[in-house]
Amino acid sequence: MVKLFKQTINIKNIFKKPNQFDWIVMGCILLLTLGISTLLVMGDQVPFKVRYFSWEDKKVGLKDKTFTLSFNRSVDTNSVEKNLIIEPPLPGKIAWQGRTLIYTLNDPPIYGTNYRIKLDNVQPSYKDETLQSFVSLFSTRDRVFAYIGIEGEEKGRLILYNITNLDKPQKIILTPGDLVVTNFEIYPNSEKILFSAFEPDIRGQGLVRQELYTVTTGFNVDPSITPSQRAGKLKRILDSQEYRNVSFDLSKNGKVIVIERESHRNSNDSSLWIITEDNKPISLGIPGSEFVIAPDGKRLAVAQQGGVRMVPLGSNGGTSRIFQNYEKPLGFSENGQKLLLVKDNIDYTRSLVLINQDGKNKELLRTPYPILDCKFEPRNEQDLYCLKTDIIQGENGQYREEPFLSVVNLKKETDLPLLALPNYRDVVLSMSPDGVALLFDQVVTTVPQSPSDLLTTEQEAIADGQVWLLPLPDLKEQNKSVNIKPQELIFGFKPQWLP
Repeated sequence: MVKLFKQTINIKNIFKKPNQFDWIVMGCILLLTLGISTLLVMGDQVPFKVRYFSWEDKKVGLKDKTFTLSFNRSVDTNSVEKNLIIEPPLPGKIAWQGRTLIYTLNDPPIYGTNYRIKLDNVQPSYKDETLQSFVSLFSTRDRVFAYIGIEGEEKGRLILYNITNLDKPQKIILTPGDLVVTNFEIYPNSEKILFSAFEPDIRGQGLVRQELYTVTTGFNVDPSITPSQRAGKLKRILDSQEYRNVSFDLSKNGKVIVIERESHRNSNDSSLWIITEDNKPISLGIPGSEFVIAPDGKRLAVAQQGGVRMVPLGSNGGTSRIFQNYEKPLGFSENGQKLLLVKDNIDYTRSLVLINQDGKNKELLRTPYPILDCKFEPRNEQDLYCLKTDIIQGENGQYREEPFLSVVNLKKETDLPLLALPNYRDVVLSMSPDGVALLFDQVVTTVPQSPSDLLTTEQEAIADGQVWLLPLPDLKEQNKSVNIKPQELIFGFKPQWLP
């Protein structure tokens, strides 16, 4: 009887009214069941599409070599590669990582260009379904260069010139009228410019008292990393109280500045100094007036008596070494693995020599006349655009040096003359970041007459100056002389492209 009573109680407990906790548990189970059922029924109805494009609505530049396209499900890779369209064309190589396409450009994109990427008729990997049509836009940085003005209110001031639309160029004056700019280098993201300048009211001591500054350009490649700044914001980097600041160079990564300095009290106290990020200037104890910094800022090539010395600028900069009988360094390749040097030969000729990381050298050309400058063409670094001089006999029977531009191919070992540049020896060259054009200047000099005169490196006053644009030819199939014509742009000198 007792046993039967207990069974009755257990049965009643089973059918008792659910409490609040039971209702919560049952509700959660019901919601999960409905969610799973919905996913099973509706999951396949989510459109097959491109989930992410890394360059969407962005401005890309020289350092942007790869973009990615990600899909929301597995895809037929052959179908994607067959139907991917970029207008204008941007040749490149495709690789895959799961559902993500990785596209690496063969050449830098052309600056001042709007691009469209399109993808249609792509199939997934597991069933017959068409990709949702994908179209996106991106663009490259504007075609902008900086130069030093030469007339009117622009005289001695640093100026930006945007020629993306040559019919309507845009000009921005960056520096104030109470500074005379003598030289400048541009930081890699184009957000600021390092320049040397002096105050024109200093009596006859302008160059002696020039100081180092930075100025903002107003450009901002990626606002998510650094906040935008207005153009023209000045900051003094180095004064001239104890030392004269003669010349300087900035590494391509923008992290190292090297300056030639000379003591006001002792002219024998002259050496190169280094400034790294957030550090005060430190003397390297090395004399030199012709020098270039490796792109990564870890090495310095400097001309010294008897050769060119390679100096490490840190613990990971390698060992010091000297290249005997070389006259001067011209520059490093973009990746820093090659160095161009000018060598003096015993027959009184000069050679342009390419030296790789292992120290192996290769003579590219030999000439009896000076080699002034050479620039690597950035698309494949197989062509060098070199400024050299020739000896021309004038109508009066006298001989004069006349600079000319030629292109040296490293593989074919050819030297093709391109353009004569008469009337001025110290031409400044600047290669565009996309490798399609050169900037150069030509100035007219006279005897200095005022402390505020603009001066050349040889201390001649600049009376007039012109900046020219030279479109570069496609040399892949050319084996003969080419006919190219420079385009006159603006009055000024020392032009430099923004990266």
